[in-house]
Amino acid sequence: MDYSIKIENLSFGYNEDLVLKNVDLVFQKAGFTSIVGPNGSGKSTLLKQISGILRPSQGSLNIEGVNVERINKKDIARLMAVVPQNTALEFDYKVMDVVMMGRYPYISRFKGETPKDREIAIENMKYTNTYQFRDRSFNQLSGGERQRVILAQALTQQPKILLLDEPISHLDLQHQIEIMTLIKKLSMDQQLTVVAVLHDLNIAAAYSDYIIMMKSGEINFQGTPVEAFTIQNIRSVFNIDVDVEVSAHTNKPYIYTVTRHEIKKNCVKAHVICGGGSGSEIISNLFNSGFEVSAGVLSIGDLDWKISKDFELKVAEDIPFARISDAAYSINKKLATDADYIIVTDFYIGKANIRNIEVLLEAELENKPILILGDESIAKRDITEGAALSLYNKIKNKKSSVAVSREEMYSILNNAGVTNEC
Repeated sequence: MDYSIKIENLSFGYNEDLVLKNVDLVFQKAGFTSIVGPNGSGKSTLLKQISGILRPSQGSLNIEGVNVERINKKDIARLMAVVPQNTALEFDYKVMDVVMMGRYPYISRFKGETPKDREIAIENMKYTNTYQFRDRSFNQLSGGERQRVILAQALTQQPKILLLDEPISHLDLQHQIEIMTLIKKLSMDQQLTVVAVLHDLNIAAAYSDYIIMMKSGEINFQGTPVEAFTIQNIRSVFNIDVDVEVSAHTNKPYIYTVTRHEIKKNCVKAHVICGGGSGSEIISNLFNSGFEVSAGVLSIGDLDWKISKDFELKVAEDIPFARISDAAYSINKKLATDADYIIVTDFYIGKANIRNIEVLLEAELENKPILILGDESIAKRDITEGAALSLYNKIKNKKSSVAVSREEMYSILNNAGVTNEC
């Protein structure tokens, strides 16, 4: 068994209003999973289901292979510890006493605490850098200090699973990073399964192994941070416009909000034949100017492919480092045929992508306007021992083709857009 928590067809509601709907999830052992979503999406309710505070209306929840219905509360507390959003205590206690409360699943009411219990508490206080607070009043500590004490208390339960409900929502940036770094270290050092409800998507991306995105009580998307935090997924779940960049060093996404101006659409269709980042700026500019843009054939993962996907464009795509397939070639030809203008950027042409210019000699494109960029550099960009240059010259000599600068290209397309408003 390689999972800590398994949820199958789980639903829960208050009266007849379902808060969770047909949830199926698996939380891997020793993984760090973050649950994100807008307010009211069911994140905290799901956490309460896992912790046993609430019982499901339908479905099953297994902890370490055992249905939670068969586990008594004391045994659940030995398996799982919960760090709540609000760390304030109604009655004040010394920090040492607060941490010792984590031993309650193990302490007999007849024998009381043992030296071993105290030793475990002290060990976890030292781990969380809270031992120096042991004789201080808990409520006199700062927010970040209190959160570390509650973490020490949770660890003193010696759990296999750590549940956190917005553990950093009331902390400043310094303490947010401090707490999240500590939690990540815990998951790695002690092989803890961590499940955290978080509001900050960038914090979730930076520290998580896995992301669950919720909306209206349902799981909308899940996957690694890179898989889950796409522009489309974030727009779908949070109804906001963002840009997403993935760090080449950490392979973690960074999300930032953008304010997009209202785009005035026109009826001009522009198909961009590009690759290797040569078309990304053109695609972006044309899309934001209201053109209906398509692109191809692009290698999956390529910068031009990524920006085309971000804008949800029609794209002919294929696997990287392989000759363009017949299927991708056909899609590219169809997109080019449907377009009003074809733009050929100054990309490098090799044996793998030479079919990107071969398509321009198809009979269906005989009279299609073709705007060619980088005419002066084609010889340098030909890495096919002259085959690409030969094809290029045939394309350039077509009556419908013209070599242009970027400024001339934009001028031609913008003039077409003025006369073709939708």
